[in-house]
Amino acid sequence: MYRKRGTNMTGSAYQNWLKKEEEWIGAYCSRIRKNSILKVVPLTILLLAVLFGGMALLGGGSTQDLLTGMVGGLFLGLIICAFYLAVLLLQLRPSRYVQKIEQSVKALSANDMEKEFLGREMLAALEGGEQVLSYQMIGPNSNGTPARVILTSHYILQEGSSPYAVLVRLSDIAEVKTGSEQKMAVTHGAKSKTCHHFTLYTIGFYRKDRFDRGLSENDPPDYAMGFFQENLRDSAAGMIKNNGMRVQHPEV
Repeated sequence: MYRKRGTNMTGSAYQNWLKKEEEWIGAYCSRIRKNSILKVVPLTILLLAVLFGGMALLGGGSTQDLLTGMVGGLFLGLIICAFYLAVLLLQLRPSRYVQKIEQSVKALSANDMEKEFLGREMLAALEGGEQVLSYQMIGPNSNGTPARVILTSHYILQEGSSPYAVLVRLSDIAEVKTGSEQKMAVTHGAKSKTCHHFTLYTIGFYRKDRFDRGLSENDPPDYAMGFFQENLRDSAAGMIKNNGMRVQHPEV
């Protein structure tokens, strides 16, 4: 069972919610690890062995040179894949994603009582399913990561995007606005990089105390959720509106 460090809340609704989150993202992590170990690693090693062996043969080498080149490619492939798997396994730890959710909870300065309240609401929303918008990230550098928006009576959470977790306490919010931004992302290939220009569709949340903190209407929102698809953004905005909050659409 997932245990939160430095707390005695094991078995609480909050901890049970975090465990659900760990299981949800854990299925994705397991799928990526399996695909890498069974497909990416063997293909990489095989291609490097064939490449180095072919280079030796095309250079006028003998059969022995061919075998030596293939062994060299095999050895290089093993080294590259070892580093690749080390980084991959470090990044694809379900607990790492849960820590990002905990950081978003910490940013709300929630005490243990509110954490329990939050946990109960999130568990109820996940069990009911009506207030959960699930989708897959499709865009530059998204890697098909699963994502979802969970709305409760008092909170809204987006997970799977960048940043990974955006948690908003709805009672803190004075205004909600939709918008869009032109963005550029770079994807890297084996020997090249590609620039992608795309539109990021957003939902901005403006806190009631932003003017007390010296912020104006022209400053960025206190919280922002991003979507690659406009229809997903609009669906999430519709959920918020149906929950009783007014959503402004300045871009329309």
